[in-house]
Amino acid sequence: MKKLLLLIVIGCLNTACEEVIQLDLPTETPRLAIEASLEMIPGESMTQVVKLSLTGGFYQEVNPAVTDAVVQLIDLTNNQTYDFAHNAALEGDYRLLFTPSFDTDYKLRVVYDNETYESTTEQLMHAVPIDNLEQGNNTSFGGDEKEVLITYTDAGERDDFYLFDFGEQLYLATKDEFYQGNVFTFSYFFDDLEAGDVAAIKIMGIDERHFNFMTILINQTQDGGSPFDTTPSTVRGNLSNMTNPTHYPMGYFRLSETYNASLVLE
Repeated sequence: MKKLLLLIVIGCLNTACEEVIQLDLPTETPRLAIEASLEMIPGESMTQVVKLSLTGGFYQEVNPAVTDAVVQLIDLTNNQTYDFAHNAALEGDYRLLFTPSFDTDYKLRVVYDNETYESTTEQLMHAVPIDNLEQGNNTSFGGDEKEVLITYTDAGERDDFYLFDFGEQLYLATKDEFYQGNVFTFSYFFDDLEAGDVAAIKIMGIDERHFNFMTILINQTQDGGSPFDTTPSTVRGNLSNMTNPTHYPMGYFRLSETYNASLVLE
């Protein structure tokens, strides 16, 4: 919630007045927010995007973009460094034509305002394709949602964690603890789509730490808003400020094998 409105209603005979007061809340030094979700879609060449912005004050509507940072992907296994280029058309977007590989150690480095930020060492995480999308007939509490049944087959040889992206900053994190190696089907209800709209769904592989991170964020933002907006409590990701540890960044760096599927709703 970007604005806090305090309404004071004073009753006097048959009249009333309403005063809006904006509280003078304490401000914090802006922190760097890093959205670095690198993907690998089998058989496709990928342009990776890292988004940088600064966290804003409580009343701030839009977080300012960062346009003058140095963003690098470091391949620790092969001792290579790749430089992202800032996209002038989309402020805060840094892009790199790159496809990550399995069994390779990667680290993200960002240099901004004379401070260096680095991620923990991460690897590309496996996912599985979506086997089938089918429209269901059930509704949730609202009564007018569109149900989509999502079916996929978990790989039985490993412990997997998945992140589903339903668009509009709507996510679901799940682990295969109770369906390992099996076909699994679940329902998702779209409350903002109508007949003729396309339900686009993405499944991404993540590790256990990112599963825990996203689970907390999803729970905090389940009533709306982006997982990367200000949340009721600070959730630390896997990025650190190497220059000034107390001025830590927000966000996360991950690498995910990714599969997409879509369905035209009736």
